[in-house]
Amino acid sequence: MNPKRSIVIFLSALVLLALVLTVIITWPFAKPLAFAVILAVVFYPLHDLVLRLTRNRRALSALLSTLAVVVLFVVPAFILTTLAANEALSAAHYLSRRSAEEGGVTQFILVLAQRPMQFAGRWIDLSHYNLRAVIASNAQKVSLGMVGFGAAVLGNLARFTVDAVITVVILFFFFREGKEWALRAGKLTPLSEAQVSHLYQNVSDTIVANVYGILTVGAVQGLFTGIAMKIVGMPSSLLLGLAAGFASIIPVVGSALVWVPVAVYLLVVGSIWKGVFVLIWGAVVISSIDNVLRPLVVAGRVELHPMVLLFFIFGGVEAFGFLGLFLGPVVASVLAAVFGMLREELSDAESSQVTGAG
Repeated sequence: MNPKRSIVIFLSALVLLALVLTVIITWPFAKPLAFAVILAVVFYPLHDLVLRLTRNRRALSALLSTLAVVVLFVVPAFILTTLAANEALSAAHYLSRRSAEEGGVTQFILVLAQRPMQFAGRWIDLSHYNLRAVIASNAQKVSLGMVGFGAAVLGNLARFTVDAVITVVILFFFFREGKEWALRAGKLTPLSEAQVSHLYQNVSDTIVANVYGILTVGAVQGLFTGIAMKIVGMPSSLLLGLAAGFASIIPVVGSALVWVPVAVYLLVVGSIWKGVFVLIWGAVVISSIDNVLRPLVVAGRVELHPMVLLFFIFGGVEAFGFLGLFLGPVVASVLAAVFGMLREELSDAESSQVTGAG
């Protein structure tokens, strides 16, 4: 065997082994890495401005840009968390007071369930069910479940904190050297400079469009849900509005996970007009926001069929959780761009063959 070929094969095997080990070692940090990429792409215009203001001092500008991103996320998150905590405490005090007035938690739940049970009893025979016994027997299970839920929340909070710190560190290096890394990665491929630039632009546009679309729709739907809850006099309207804003990222159902149960509750307890108002407001105003705002935000950035985007979003969420909301459309966009390049290359090759034969 040719010694040169033996060296190439040996080095290729080493590279393959190193890549496999790299994936195994870095896989636990895949999500922070992906979030850092998303943040770096979305906030690169801000970093570019900071870079010019600092006269191209890369380390200083990367540090300032990273701090700016942290502040932009941490300050609103702190304010919203404080408001939500106050609302949750108010709701807890209200429920505690009402349950004490009704003679305990079991009796309080029975009072709340009285009208819904009467409503359901018109069509279903409920005489064989002892609601008090069911509530009492499940009280212990609910208590244990809440303890387990609290432990899970604390565990997830610790993991979230670690991932957030890792994301911030990676983001700093992306701001400082990310552009050079992207150029080097492009040169390792057989693609032309124009093709690499087109591919990067597709990825960037898709990420920016999805982030802007999700944030805009979530904020507006949360606001309008909170307004509706305030109008009908629901307690903790701010908390319900925040819940609707977060629920808006869930494909298909979205914020309806919040306002539909509220409307059904109002209808069942006898507040017919309030329930009808929430249903109409939700169907006409809140749900239509997604159809109006998202195309305005995304227009001109992502050129994919809505059905294709929907499948990739669902598949991304199934595979990667929340991160799949961004990765799914990015993969679809890259796939479309690569197919376009391949079609152009095949067309050029066919034209060259025709020209040569002629």
